[in-house]
Amino acid sequence: MRKTLSILAIAVMTFGMFSCEAETDVQETENLMASLEDQDSTDSDSSNPDDR
Repeated sequence: MRKTLSILAIAVMTFGMFSCEAETDVQETENLMASLEDQDSTDSDSSNPDDR
């Protein structure tokens, strides 16, 4: 009984992983990455050096 329940649990989990596909396309992902790169860039001299 435990073996059957384990197999059923794995099957349900696998089905859940495939049924939860992201509804985004490549263009949305590229726009997100571009906006994150803009936020992470530090081209200005406004950063304070560490005095340690």
